[in-house]
Amino acid sequence: MRFRPTCSLLSAILLAISFANELTAQTTTSGGLTGIVADPSNAAVPNAEVEIKDNSKGTIQATKTDREGVYRFFFLAPGRFTLSVKHPGFREETRGVNVPLGPPISVNVTLMIAAATTTLTVTQEAPLVQAENGDVSATMNQKQISEVPNPGNDLTYIAQTAPGAVMNTDFGINPVHSNFSILGMPGTSYLYTIDGMNNNENYYNGPLTGALGLLLGQNQIQEATVVSTGYSGHFGGAAGGAVDYMTKSGGNEIHGNAQYYWNGRVFNANDWINKAFGNSRPFDIANQWAGSLGGPIKKDKLFFFFDSEGLRLVLPQFSPVLIPSPQFEAATIANIDARFGPNSASDAFYKENIRSHSRPN
Repeated sequence: MRFRPTCSLLSAILLAISFANELTAQTTTSGGLTGIVADPSNAAVPNAEVEIKDNSKGTIQATKTDREGVYRFFFLAPGRFTLSVKHPGFREETRGVNVPLGPPISVNVTLMIAAATTTLTVTQEAPLVQAENGDVSATMNQKQISEVPNPGNDLTYIAQTAPGAVMNTDFGINPVHSNFSILGMPGTSYLYTIDGMNNNENYYNGPLTGALGLLLGQNQIQEATVVSTGYSGHFGGAAGGAVDYMTKSGGNEIHGNAQYYWNGRVFNANDWINKAFGNSRPFDIANQWAGSLGGPIKKDKLFFFFDSEGLRLVLPQFSPVLIPSPQFEAATIANIDARFGPNSASDAFYKENIRSHSRPN
C-alpha cells in the first residue's frame, strides 16, 4: 500500500513528460509537417511508410502513420522537402512541400490502388494548411524578403507585411522602439528571436539596434515569421506576439547573392526652410551593401555559409538659432554706445554679429 503514492507520482511524471513532448514539438527555430494518409474511399491507411527529404542538405526522416492514418514530423528546418508515401497495394506518391518557420502545416495524401508497379509523382507543390492549433502567423520566405522594398534593410520592417500591422509612430525620444504596431499593441510588446536566441534589449524590451534604430542583417535571413494573436505557449514572452527569424545556411548547391543600394540628394527634396531662404539642398549620401556565399564542403554532410553587410551614411543636421528681436538689438546697441561709445570695438563686434545672423545659412 505504501508504494501506491510512488507509483501514482511516477505515472503523473511520465504523463507530464509525454504532454511536454507534444507541447514543445515546435520551436522558434523550426517548422512541422503533419497530415492524414487515406485511400480513394477516404478511409485511413495505417502503417503507411512516410519519408521526408531535405532537398538542400539531403537528410531524410522517416515515420509511419498511426491507426488513424496520421503522420507527424517535428523540428524541421524551414525549406523545401520531398514527401514520399508508400504502402503495399497502393501506388507510391511523391510531392514537393515547402515547410515554413513556425506553426506546423498539414498536407493530406490520398493513395491510389496499384494496378501494377507504379509511382505517382506530383510536381506541383502541395497546398499548405495550418490546422494543428489556433496560432495566427504570417511567414515571409527568402525571395519575398529580398524583393519587398525595405528602407535601410531593417529586419523589423519585415513585420509590417503581416495582417494587422501598421507603422509605429509612437517613438518619442526612444529610438529602440519597434517600427511597427500589431492590432494596437505598443512597440515594446514583441519578442524577437534570431535562430531561437532572444534578441531583445532588457530596458525598453525593444530590438537590439544601432544608433539609427536599424536592425541590420536582412541578407542573412532565410525566413521570418510574425506570430500575433492566439499563439501557443512556446511563442510566449510578450503580449504583442513574436517575430522569429531563421538565418540562411549552406547546402548541396553553391548559392549566394550580392546587393548594393545607393541614395543621394539627387533623389531627395530640399528642406522646406532651406528652400524658403533660397538655400540649395544640403549634401547627403547613403551607401549600403550585402553579399553572401554558401555551399557544400562534403555533400549531405558538411556545409559552409558566409554573409557580410555594411552601411555608410552622411546626413545633414539642422539646428534652430534664436535671433534677437529688433527692439532687443536696438536696446543693446544703445547700452553699448552709452558705455563705450558708437566707435568702440564692442559696438562694431555686436553689429557684425547682427548682420551675420540676419543672413540665412
